[in-house]
Amino acid sequence: MKNILLLSSLALVINATAQTTGKITYEEKIKLNIQIDDTDSNNEMLKNLPKEKTSKKELVFNSDAALYKKNPKEKQNSDLESEHGEGKIVIKMDEPDDCSYADLKDRKIYDQREFMSRQFLIESKFDEQIWKLTGNEKSILGYPCQEAVLQDTNKKAIAWFTAAIPVSIGPNGYCNLPGLILSVEVNGGDQVMTATHVDLGAVDSKELSKPKDGKKMSKPEFRKMVAEKQKEMQEENGGGNNVIIRIKK
Repeated sequence: MKNILLLSSLALVINATAQTTGKITYEEKIKLNIQIDDTDSNNEMLKNLPKEKTSKKELVFNSDAALYKKNPKEKQNSDLESEHGEGKIVIKMDEPDDCSYADLKDRKIYDQREFMSRQFLIESKFDEQIWKLTGNEKSILGYPCQEAVLQDTNKKAIAWFTAAIPVSIGPNGYCNLPGLILSVEVNGGDQVMTATHVDLGAVDSKELSKPKDGKKMSKPEFRKMVAEKQKEMQEENGGGNNVIIRIKK
């Protein structure tokens, strides 16, 4: 039987020869669940819409801080289009300028998030994330990784981290494991972030600017606000978690 360890606060012993600065490129996939007014023509157009949105993100880090943000080299085009006969659907999906900053000295996370056209700055601590190691192992980009499951009642996250890069960070604010997180799956695949390239080496500290914009909130406060607004929108759309598009002719 595999040993299962519960992790809350970790003291990391970093090998002096290990590289603790660099850039990691991630492919981020978000599952889309879109409904359209139920007609044959609309359903045919729905079949041609992508079932997920893919974008490139970048994690820049050194021994003091890390910043997860949009990849500045990639053109971000989030529009979705589908045609059937004379009908056409165009869905505009502007990607917000969200980012996540990790202060490795103070062990705090600062998430800059846009919600309903407003910007928020959410602060949390590393030790708020408690993980359980499963004992499972695999290789990602040639790095030996271990699996860990987040112990959080609000979401389910499965992470794969490597102790070969001994920095307690990962994409989108995930952290507090004894190594860098190279892959995270959230809520059964609703969101998946997977490293596609690792570039270890010196980075310019100017690329690690701490976000300052937005209304300051704690993570529980932000979650409560989002849940309340989502409930309101679901009630307006007749319940459920789907995005419903009504087409006027």
